[in-house]
Amino acid sequence: MKKTLLTLALAGIVLTANSCKKNESSEVKIDFTQSYEDAALALSTAQKNYEAALATNDPVKIEAAKKELQAAQEKYVQSKNAYVAEGGTVKTEYENYLTASTQVLGATASEAISNVVKGSDSIISGKVTTAVENKTAEVKNKLNAEKAKISEETKKTVADVKASADKTKEDFKKSADETKKTANEEIDKAKKSLNNLLGK
Repeated sequence: MKKTLLTLALAGIVLTANSCKKNESSEVKIDFTQSYEDAALALSTAQKNYEAALATNDPVKIEAAKKELQAAQEKYVQSKNAYVAEGGTVKTEYENYLTASTQVLGATASEAISNVVKGSDSIISGKVTTAVENKTAEVKNKLNAEKAKISEETKKTVADVKASADKTKEDFKKSADETKKTANEEIDKAKKSLNNLLGK
C-alpha cells in the first residue's frame, strides 16, 4: 500500500513539473508575440509623430521625432527577429510600417534647408549675430552626419545657403523671401511624398 501511494505521489510530481514546463514555454511565446506587436505599434506611432513634426516646420521637433522613429525602427527589427526565431510569422502590415519609415527618413534635404531657413528668420527678427554661427555649425554637423544619404545637388544648395548666412543682416532681408519660398516648396514636396507613402 505504501509503495502504491509513493508511486502515485511521484507520478503526480512528474505530471505537475511537465505541466509547469509547458506553461512556461507558452508564456515565453506570448511574450515574444506581444513584444513584436508592441514594437510595430510604437513604429506606427513614431511615423505619425514624425509626420506631425514635419507639419510644424520646427527643426527641433523634426529632429526629436526623427530620432524617435529611428529608435522605433531598431526596436521593431530586434523584436521581429526574436519573434521569428521563436517560430512567429511576420505580418505584412507591420513590414509596410518599416518600409515607409525607411523611405521617409531618407528625405533629409528638406529638413536641412528648413533648419537654415529657421536660422535666417531668427537673424531677420534681430537676434544676436552669434545665431548665424550656431545655425551654420548646426547645418554643417547635420550634413556631416547625413552626407552618405544627401545628393551632391543638395549639398551644394545647403552650402549656398550657409554662405548666405555669413553675409550681413541687410542681405538676409533682401533674399529671405526667396529663400523661404524655395525651402517651403521643398518642404511641401517632402510632405506630399510622405502623404503618398502613407496612402493619404
